Amino acid sequence: MDKLDEIFEIIDKIKFGEIVLLEHEHSFVPELGVLLLLRYARMKNLPVIIDDNLDTLFLIKSHLEFFGIKEEFKDCYVIKTGGFLNVGNVVGRIHLATEPSVYIKNYKEIGFEVFDKLQNSINIVLGIERFFHLLESPSEFYYMISALQYFLGNKKRKAFYFFDKDVGETAIINPLPELRRIASTVIEIRAHGSAASLTIKKAAAPFLLGKSVVVDITDVLGE
Repeated sequence: MDKLDEIFEIIDKIKFGEIVLLEHEHSFVPELGVLLLLRYARMKNLPVIIDDNLDTLFLIKSHLEFFGIKEEFKDCYVIKTGGFLNVGNVVGRIHLATEPSVYIKNYKEIGFEVFDKLQNSINIVLGIERFFHLLESPSEFYYMISALQYFLGNKKRKAFYFFDKDVGETAIINPLPELRRIASTVIEIRAHGSAASLTIKKAAAPFLLGKSVVVDITDVLGE
């Protein structure tokens, strides 16, 4: 079994309704991770919904082009929060509001409209660590945490939240401890030169707990 098959087998074992937290530091982990999830979804004929916070998807698309990968995300449903650079099939746009309650209300309206049309999906959440920098008080912070908990168990999706620790940990309140608590599966990803190690720190499936995989960038890019 090659490394990609091993990773795809792990994704198979993750249940619909789960929230998977993918912790990483500044690196190309999100770019390559998104590429892997797209490859998996297309292989399984699963639709992809991308939560694009603050134009993060545009950044990923641009970085992939430097690797020689031209990915337009045309078959992906994209829900944008903030930003103005459209990538993929944008099906909903949420303007940044001063009140988190307004944001959550708008997201639920758009999100449920998209999810209700689909049986199962892969949901990729990008740039959420940057969103937490916009929250100004503990009450706003915990309102957002409660809202994220609400989506746990939505069996129409397997959700993968990419979280850049270098950015997220500098927010007024570090959201990482709460996100680890909410997530049903937590995977720590560390870059080592041209390779990355994936270690499962928390898992709803006990046999995945502690499992580790090392994958090289060439495995992902197919070089």
